[in-house]
Amino acid sequence: MRLQEFEKEVNYILRNIPGEYKRILEKEEIRVLCREKVPPEIAAEHRGMVIFGMFIGVSKKDKRVFSIQHEPTRIEIYKESFEEVYGDFLTEEMKGHIYRTVIHEIAHYFGFGEDEIRNLLGG
Repeated sequence: MRLQEFEKEVNYILRNIPGEYKRILEKEEIRVLCREKVPPEIAAEHRGMVIFGMFIGVSKKDKRVFSIQHEPTRIEIYKESFEEVYGDFLTEEMKGHIYRTVIHEIAHYFGFGEDEIRNLLGG
């Protein structure tokens, strides 16, 4: 699949999240970026795991007036990881997993932990 197809699906998901959350993400300038591959430093840190997405930065819950940040808070979604599991075609199953990944990473921005997110997304 081309990166543009993948981005189109992620953007569709972002357009359809509840308005309150969308407004907060826009106000806080939290970008959701589609990447071809997991960056080597993230892959090395999570060796042996398939990484579909990553929240990078300081969560809204942990943000302080004088927080020092070395890079912008953002969410990255990795196309190659989805292709590794689902193949090169954008199937309904892959779309569902992309949706869960985007929501999962947004939830991290709002301060939810892994267990809370699993409960939120139903497993």
